[in-house]
Amino acid sequence: MSQFSILLHYEWRHFRAARGLVLLTSLLLVVGLYGIYYGTTEVARQRRHLAELPALTRHSEAELRRKFAGPADAGEIGYYHYTFARHQPSPWASLALGQRDVNPYYLKLRLLGLQGQLYASENVNPTKVLSGNFDLAFVLVYLFPLLIIALCFNMLSHERELGILPLLLAQPLRPGVLVAAKLTFRGGLVLGLALGLSAVGLAWAGVPLDGRVALWLALVGLYCLFWLGVALVVAAWQRSSAVNAVALLGAWLLLLVLVPSLLQVCVAAAHPVPQGLALTMQQREAIHGGWDRPKTATMTRFFARYPQYRDTATIRERFAWRWYYAFQYLGDQSVAPLAAAYTQGQQQRHALVAHLGWLSPALSAQTSLNALAGTDLPAHLAFQRSATRYHDALRAFYYPFLFKKIPFTHADYARLPTHAFASPADLGTAARGLWQLLGGVGAVYLLGWALLRGRAVAPR
Repeated sequence: MSQFSILLHYEWRHFRAARGLVLLTSLLLVVGLYGIYYGTTEVARQRRHLAELPALTRHSEAELRRKFAGPADAGEIGYYHYTFARHQPSPWASLALGQRDVNPYYLKLRLLGLQGQLYASENVNPTKVLSGNFDLAFVLVYLFPLLIIALCFNMLSHERELGILPLLLAQPLRPGVLVAAKLTFRGGLVLGLALGLSAVGLAWAGVPLDGRVALWLALVGLYCLFWLGVALVVAAWQRSSAVNAVALLGAWLLLLVLVPSLLQVCVAAAHPVPQGLALTMQQREAIHGGWDRPKTATMTRFFARYPQYRDTATIRERFAWRWYYAFQYLGDQSVAPLAAAYTQGQQQRHALVAHLGWLSPALSAQTSLNALAGTDLPAHLAFQRSATRYHDALRAFYYPFLFKKIPFTHADYARLPTHAFASPADLGTAARGLWQLLGGVGAVYLLGWALLRGRAVAPR
């Protein structure tokens, strides 16, 4: 039996004898399984909710059928009838919920101005939003480094403090083989647990077996290897166990809390964006101002964008639905530059954070896993664009009724457009995160082995 195999065997026996480490590993296994359960349960709840929305739309239509027994004015139907834009989660969403717990996954839409509806969301507990949801990605990114710290903080210092290290080094054993065996055992344990939980999560979620599975496993594996490399660098300093523990916890705090927070502050300063609330308020002011503008001026501006309705009859009555929806549309157009700046600013922020992910492997891993699951900010912005196109389709459906004064009958409800949107996976961001993690892994291992070669492993 080789020296390496003997060392691995004794590392296993030492691990079994350390009840605290066995308990901690078992606890993380249970927590990981709970993260998988919570993610799949939350996504199943969202799917049930989304599946109920068409029934709510049909209920709205049934009420309107009772209220308007015969042909009705399409303006009244458009005002009272509501429908939903739905953001369907992919099977991957249960593994990394991302921003689905922050941003709405459906929008209740009417024919009125869009911007006020686009940024509406349900009231939620702010404490829950602050803490975020508990999914497998959270366990892998935030909790697995703590397990690695617990396993590795005394990787060499424990034997030195017990006086065992001089006996080991007195044998025909190179210090590099000793460190490699210790790191291999801990790496096998951590990677086996992380990849095993990922396999369970992938099977539980029912994800399709394609290239994204390999990309997910590669991201998880490289992230764990990075933290094992950080432990190697700290162990190569050859300090006491207490100093090593403080250094590793400091690295965890720096890379998972401080650097991401500072990056968010810097990115927000570099790319300021208007607030959605300010955009909504400006749109409401523009719409409310439409009541006081001359109808001729409003319709002239509207016909400039919809010249096909220019030959409709002049509005002489005090109120007309086509005039009402015209200034609703113009209210949206008045804030279109602000809305475009908001979306562009959000995209620029996300892109900058993704490019700076090498400063924090935790941020890079989280961003990559969310991108792979289609639960990141670009996926939500794509849903908003899809909802905007859907609202355009609603207007295109109703406008002929309004401007050509066509009665709206019960048969027309079946012709109303519907909406569904599925989360796309951002493979480009995930692949960039993979290369960033690979670079981080290479850097910490080169530094760790350089320190070991530059400093002889001292028995005391």
